[in-house]
Amino acid sequence: MQNTLGIFEDRKEEINFYYSIMIEIESADGHIETIDNNRLVKIMKSNLLLMLYNLVEACVVSGMMEIYEDLKNDGCSYNSVISEIQNIWAKNEINEIYGPTTERIAYENRVQRIIQNITSESPIILSRDALGVSGNLNAKKIKEICDRHRIRYRLETRGELLERVKLERNNLAHGDVSFSDCARNLSLSDLETIKNEVFLFIDGILKGMTDYYIGKQYRRP
Repeated sequence: MQNTLGIFEDRKEEINFYYSIMIEIESADGHIETIDNNRLVKIMKSNLLLMLYNLVEACVVSGMMEIYEDLKNDGCSYNSVISEIQNIWAKNEINEIYGPTTERIAYENRVQRIIQNITSESPIILSRDALGVSGNLNAKKIKEICDRHRIRYRLETRGELLERVKLERNNLAHGDVSFSDCARNLSLSDLETIKNEVFLFIDGILKGMTDYYIGKQYRRP
């Protein structure tokens, strides 16, 4: 999990640096001057929300992929892992071929392959597709991912402000709102509150993932 923890610290430092520049620009005695500092700050506020979502998705996905990689390197077979991992793997195998135009023979072949992998004790391999992440990560979704893998976590915040981060990120990504308008009504104090809650929530999640990884809690006892 060292790679993921490194990503978390790097992104936090990056965001804190960016936030400090925003304070400098907005302050009365700031040394940074543009033709329209007020507009620049509005754009930067929206970009800060993008940076926060980037941190959230990068850390959650990286943490889970490190767990998946460790599971694969550990040579875990279907019968050696907990039921949660068994279910995720089986559903992912079916989802790879699922579709309205999929013929029955494709399902029959896939079932045969699943049975063969189980009986031959083949190592389980999971990909990012098993996470179901596509720009939709809020506190509820992140906790659902952890719960599906039986990852235990202790949170000092409910992470409710992650929903605002996700929604505004999607509005910007889909072009539904401009960078000047997206966060114009949020003060720097509001953004600091959001930033700190995101950091605190992700820190709690990553501690749970780290314990899971180190203790190989994906294995059956």
